[in-house]
Amino acid sequence: MLGRLVTLFAVVVFTIPVIAGEIYVDSSMGRDAYDGTSIEARGATSGPVATLARAVQLAQFSDVIVLRNTGIPYYGSISLMGERHSGTRYHPFVIEGNGATISGLRAVPPGSWQRISPKLWKLTLTRKGYYRLLRNGRPLPEYVPEDGLEPFSKLKPGCWVAWRGSLYFRQDGDNPPEDQAFAYAADQTGISLHQVSNVLITNVTLQHFRFDGLHAQGLCDGIVLDNVTSIENGRAGVVSSGASRIELFGGKIAANGRHQLLVVDRSFAIPQDCDIEESSTSAK
Repeated sequence: MLGRLVTLFAVVVFTIPVIAGEIYVDSSMGRDAYDGTSIEARGATSGPVATLARAVQLAQFSDVIVLRNTGIPYYGSISLMGERHSGTRYHPFVIEGNGATISGLRAVPPGSWQRISPKLWKLTLTRKGYYRLLRNGRPLPEYVPEDGLEPFSKLKPGCWVAWRGSLYFRQDGDNPPEDQAFAYAADQTGISLHQVSNVLITNVTLQHFRFDGLHAQGLCDGIVLDNVTSIENGRAGVVSSGASRIELFGGKIAANGRHQLLVVDRSFAIPQDCDIEESSTSAK
C-alpha cells in the first residue's frame, strides 16, 4: 500500500522495530464509535471511523491514517501536532488518501444573500480572511481591486469581490443567487502541521479551503507530500513557514487564490516532478 516509502524515506533492512497501527476512515460506512482498527465493521466496536477528526484523535506516533475513497469528499480538516503525530525516518507518520478528496466547502445558507442593487448582491460570512465562491461546484472569478479603491464599477457579471468584510457578487443572468447552488470555502486549512517530524502524506486532493490546502508551520521537518493535489483554495495550495521543510513528489498545485507554493520564515519547499503554476512565492 505504501510502496513509495522505500524510495522516499530510504528504508534500510536493520531498523529498530516500531509498533504502529493503521486507523481506517470511511465517511459512508464508518462510525466514530468504532475503534478504527479494521476496514470493515466487526462486532459492536471494531470498524472504520467516520470523520477525520476522530481519526486524528485516535492516532499515535508512527501510525497510518487510511482514507477509503468513497467518491464523496471528506468535509473537514486534519491537524497534526507534536511528537504524538510524528514518526521516525524509517517509520513515518502517514496519511494515505487512496485518491480521496478533503474539502472545506459548505453550501451558502438560505437567506444569506442581501440585494444591494438590481444586479449586485452581498454575502456576509462569519469567518473573515480569504475566500472562495463557487456555483454548481465550479469556482467563480474573483476581482481583486487596487488597495482602497471602490470595486463595484469594475465588477463584471458572474464575478465576485471581497470588500470590507463581505463578498459581493454581480448577477449574470435572470436568476438571483439565492435561487442557485452557491457554496463557499468555510474551513480554514485542509491539513495543518505543527512541530511534527517525519510525516508522509500521499494520494490525496485538498481543495476549497479558506486559507491553505496544507500549511506546515513551526519547525516541521521531514515532511513529504507524495502525489498530493492542492487546488482552488483561498490563499495558497501549500505553505512552508516557521523554519519548516517540505519535499513534494508529483501531484499538482494550481488555481489557488494568491499563491501556489508559499515559502516564508527561513523555510524550505523542494518540489520534484510536481505540477505547480507559475505564481509560486518565496518570501524569506
